[in-house]
Order: sequence, then structure tokens, then C-alpha cells
Amino acid sequence: MLPTVKMVNTPPQQQLVSVSTNHHALAMLLVLFVLHILTLRNATNVESFHALNQLGSYIPDWLLLSITDIGEGLTAGALMLICLIYRPHWLFKVLAASALCMISVYCFKTYFDAPRPPALVDVSHIVGRAEYERSFPSGHTTTAFAFAGVVWLMAKNWTTKCLILTLAFMVAFSRIAVGAHWPEDVAFGAILGWLCAYIGCTRVPLATLSIKRLYQIILVIAVGVSAEEILEIGQESISLMLFNRYVLITVLLSLAVYSYRKIVLQR
Repeated sequence: MLPTVKMVNTPPQQQLVSVSTNHHALAMLLVLFVLHILTLRNATNVESFHALNQLGSYIPDWLLLSITDIGEGLTAGALMLICLIYRPHWLFKVLAASALCMISVYCFKTYFDAPRPPALVDVSHIVGRAEYERSFPSGHTTTAFAFAGVVWLMAKNWTTKCLILTLAFMVAFSRIAVGAHWPEDVAFGAILGWLCAYIGCTRVPLATLSIKRLYQIILVIAVGVSAEEILEIGQESISLMLFNRYVLITVLLSLAVYSYRKIVLQR
């Protein structure tokens, strides 16, 4: 069901991050930090990689690829835009978290330029193209946890919060299962993504632009993201994962255009 004018016009004051939500977010950050500490020992990092990678061999490759694709920047961006269609006042917070996510991942990957698992050990299960460099941190995991963090901090429904967070953990696991990252990479990526979301949601104000202006911006971004998705799809052979992207693009553009016409043009 598409948002109504009443839902979209919810005053910004009613969508601020509550004290309890803030505490829950910091508690999750502590949990992720502990997980990262556990992976810092080289032997533990390698052993846990082999165990989780082997576990991935029991999961269909198409499913792993579909899950890991959720952490792809364009795919996660499309999903976040769908959320913005229902909660347009989140726009500035989402843009801030996304910018922090992209900049931090690029800087860390460039600075460390760490080797990926296939470059150092025999990987029993590799799905997709094998990669050998720029391993730390996992960009897919960072993106997934930035997305999950925004929803966790801003949404009110606990079922939605838990589902999105579970999805982020699934993306993190998939990066190890496909042989692309070490546990250390995904643990730090989760921390980084969560921090980006926390900063974006707690330090950047809700958008106070008119609903018409917000939907105009969202529609332009949606068209841009969809165009990038289509160009990227055109470079690869058809697969279930790419079919999922086609469906996502169709849903995104349909919701954006319909919402803009329904809520803005008919007011």
C-alpha cells in the first residue's frame, strides 16, 4: 500500500531518534566491536573463514549471489530509495550515511589494499569471479549495515528493524561463503556501516523541504540509480540475480512515479 498524504506529512519532530533506540544502536555497535576483536587473531580469522566458507557450500550458489547482491551499492541504494518513497523526510540522513559509507570504504580499501582469501589460502568454495586484492573492509557488508542502521534508528516497527538487521548479517555471511572476504573484513565492515548510519541519523536533521520538492529529488535519484543498474546489467549474462535486479528497478521506478503523481500532482 502506498503512503498517504497524512503519512508522508508526519511532522519531523515525531520521527527523531528516541533515547532507547539510541542506546540499542550503541549496544549493537558494542556487539559488532566484540566480534571484530575476536577476528583480529590471525589463526582465528583463517579458521573461521574456512569453517564459514565450507558452510556456504551447502547453500545454493544462486541464493548466495542473490543475498550478497543486496550489499552491492546500486542494489542497496535502490532498496533505500524504496524506503524513502514511504519516508521522504529521511532523505538528508540517508544521503549523509551513504556519502560517509562510500568515502570511508574507498579510503580504507585504498590505504590497506589487503589481499583477499584466494590470494593467500586454498579456498574450497568460490562463487562468482575470484578476487585477490582490496579486501579490507568488506564494502558489501558496510553498505548492508549502513542500510540496516538507518532503518533501525529511524523506523518504529520492531519487526522491520529485526528483519533488516538479519538481512545485513546474511549479507556479511555471504561475503565469506562466496570466498570474497575474511571474517575480519566483514566484522569491521559491519562496524563501519553501522557508524555511518549512526552519524547520519543522529547528526543530520530531517529534511524540511516541501513534499513536492522531496519527491522531485527522490524521483531524480531513482532514475539515476535505475539507469546505472541497467547499464551494469547490460555488461553481464542473464541470471537469476540479474532478474532480481530487473524486478527491483521496475518496483523502484513504478513506486517513485506513482507516488509522485498520486501525492504531489493531485494535491
